[in-house]
Amino acid sequence: VDEAHAFFGGVADPALRTLLTRGRAPGASLVCATQRPAALPSVAVSQSDLLVSHRLTAARDVDRLAEAEATYLAGDLAARLPEGVGEALVVDDATETAHTVRIRERRTPHGGESPRASRLSDSERQ
Repeated sequence: VDEAHAFFGGVADPALRTLLTRGRAPGASLVCATQRPAALPSVAVSQSDLLVSHRLTAARDVDRLAEAEATYLAGDLAARLPEGVGEALVVDDATETAHTVRIRERRTPHGGESPRASRLSDSERQ
């Protein structure tokens, strides 16, 4: 669910909350994406088994993310948040680990943009 914060609080709210809290039993998962974690209900963050966060600048967003801070993490989650472009913090409850990862730049056109051969690297032209 992209821009997930827009769906909580509306008609989809009860169904989304049920998926978050009881979805594992029947094998259902929910992937929520938002640029504003503070706009999500606490349950959306606390029930996350895998959390991926890019750079956050608003204190409220950092605070909401801190609500999911696992006891197995050493140190402050907010201090581990990435600061660079293309970096992300991945917190995995299944392995009880946290990793900083780097996301490569997009290689596909964005939105309605058309691809151009002049933008391809030498290896992509072959």
